[in-house]
Amino acid sequence: MSIIQKSIGQLLSEVARTNSDRDALVHTEIGKRYSYESLSQELDRAARGFLSRGIKPGDKIALWSPNIPQWLFAMLGLAKIGAVIVPVDPATTKDNLYYILEQSESRGLIVADSDDTGNMAKTAAGAGRDLAFLEHIFIISDSSAGDLISWNELIAGGEDIAADTLAEVSEAVDPENPVAIMYTSGTTGRPKGVVLDHPGLINKSMVSTERQGISDDDRLCLFFPLFHMFGNTCIALAGLLRGAALIMPCRIFDPVKVLGAIPAEKCTAIYGSPSMLIALIDNPEFQKTQWATLAKGIIGGAPCPMELMRRIVEDIGVSDITVAYGITETSSWITMTHPDDALELRVSTIGRPLACNEVKIVDPASGHSLAPEQQGELCTRGFLMKEYYKMPAATAAAIDREKWFHTGDLGTMDPDGYVRITGRLKDVIVRNDIELYPVEIEEAIYMLPEISEVQVFGFPDPNKGQEVAAWMLPPG
Repeated sequence: MSIIQKSIGQLLSEVARTNSDRDALVHTEIGKRYSYESLSQELDRAARGFLSRGIKPGDKIALWSPNIPQWLFAMLGLAKIGAVIVPVDPATTKDNLYYILEQSESRGLIVADSDDTGNMAKTAAGAGRDLAFLEHIFIISDSSAGDLISWNELIAGGEDIAADTLAEVSEAVDPENPVAIMYTSGTTGRPKGVVLDHPGLINKSMVSTERQGISDDDRLCLFFPLFHMFGNTCIALAGLLRGAALIMPCRIFDPVKVLGAIPAEKCTAIYGSPSMLIALIDNPEFQKTQWATLAKGIIGGAPCPMELMRRIVEDIGVSDITVAYGITETSSWITMTHPDDALELRVSTIGRPLACNEVKIVDPASGHSLAPEQQGELCTRGFLMKEYYKMPAATAAAIDREKWFHTGDLGTMDPDGYVRITGRLKDVIVRNDIELYPVEIEEAIYMLPEISEVQVFGFPDPNKGQEVAAWMLPPG
């Protein structure tokens, strides 16, 4: 493959010039529509506003907001001037927000004023008082509130920054420098900040959209949370780099609003986790005929049940939807099925490696590569994170000396390169000295029509070592 060695801002400017009159972003819930030309203008206005506040290349700015247009204006505007975005889950706790702000050394925080309770703005204001290192707090609102600077005021301040000054700063951005610090879920301790650069996000986006068949004629339905890499990179950035249109139906996932936006905006691609897609097609307002324009997309974020894929492809007709597997530490996707793969491959594998990275299966104990069909740990190399921020020991434990990232997932690879995930190294349940893999049990339970979702897990048992339990949700 031909590697793109540009910054996100530089590449997006080229895309905007080529697709100036085409839809770039449509938010149906709040009634906003932006062409590539107007989107580019919004990014420049945001970038100049940040410059006017003294934000420099390398500065970390946290973004705490649901899915609204300004989320993307902020992310891409910061990328344009070489700053580093730190996305934060809108549903996070105060303690976790403070931890991320402090651990990432964020100079600023952008917060939405769009939640019904106003708690996000109140918590952000409190952070400004409690955290001395937090120099700037911007609120996505028409008017300022106390020490919180409104988005309008931020943009107005940028009017004094000349276009030539912004162009000079943007052109000087080194693509190899960090563009984002995205925090892991913290299931095994405190969240870790994954440091990512421009080429990683760009090249993974271009290769993955090439496999999906995404072009500037596509309209991508974007309801996955933007704070997550699936939302901000795999859908939003990837779609924009292809000149496609992003259709955002809602600030927070709402099946009814998504179902209304798909036919209204003639979406051609849909993206989501299995649980999200189940929520859509099990909703009383779901109508198969309204999905007639949908043909592509990705099911990711969790293993896809066989029955769900069969229903989407065969019954509903989203014929070219793919299954993909990725991790934040690897700049998004690692493997993906092909749109024309047989249904059996799309329901039983996570596809083949993308052209921009390598994959191997190794013995977890020795680290030696295993033969086809042998189970071991999945490792990948190519466009990895730069590091876990300020965690050198954790970085060294995850990436070996030969630059292979160890995912912690167990899997097999067949002679044609198709990978199957069989479990997690830490999730294997050992009952009576027999290894049981939750994903295999879950697949069997998913075949029952009485079950919509299931999660299998182990718990200690004094006689058997571990016992097996399952959390199950009926349809509807």
